[in-house]
Amino acid sequence: MIAVICAMKQERDALLKMMKDVKVVKGKRLLYLGKELDNEYYIGTLEDKEVVLSRCGIGEIYAVMSTMLMIEKFKPELLINLGCAGSLNENVHVNDIVVADRIANWRVDVPGWKRNIDDPTCSFPCDLSVTAIAKKIRGKQKIHIGNIVSADEFIYKKSQVKEIKKHFPDALCGEMEGCAVAGTAYAFETPVAVIRSISDETLIQGDFKQFDFNLEKVCASAARVCKQIIKRFGDEKVV
Repeated sequence: MIAVICAMKQERDALLKMMKDVKVVKGKRLLYLGKELDNEYYIGTLEDKEVVLSRCGIGEIYAVMSTMLMIEKFKPELLINLGCAGSLNENVHVNDIVVADRIANWRVDVPGWKRNIDDPTCSFPCDLSVTAIAKKIRGKQKIHIGNIVSADEFIYKKSQVKEIKKHFPDALCGEMEGCAVAGTAYAFETPVAVIRSISDETLIQGDFKQFDFNLEKVCASAARVCKQIIKRFGDEKVV
């Protein structure tokens, strides 16, 4: 079984539309922003693969909780964190896809700890077979393979970009849940992938305001690439 966790309803529903024979299983009661989270597992098939899909809510705490519950309940062979992100690279544009080869928490700052993409105190590896599949996908959709950064901050200020670029100069995009999901999956020895579609370009002053306008389109793009990766996962050897 392949598990997919999204932060937002729009991200989840874009993939849910593509699934077949879906049944809904109610998860544990979780509070989210003062209300009960719609913590439901959608179990079905996608390209003849068994898939379970859920929404965790925005932010690291909810991402960790949902990842733990997903792994303990379903023991997936692969866990995918799917969603959108802001570009941190001048060559990565709105509606492009980024598949992480490694992901870091850019806010970790502890004396004596190194703060870079390769240090295990703040970063985690992603599944190599997924990045290998992503490299082979052909079509109009532009797909980048590289570093993603995460933190409990929506990136929209020059000071944030400056700090990220100082420590993670090769980061392609930034978001809020991926590293929490990847770190939790790492602790439970579960292969993990992080797939993001670009909703706004952080290097352009004020472009974060395009997030809501672009959201539906980029969620659909992320879901299409995720579908292709799921289709090929387990059928292709890493080379």
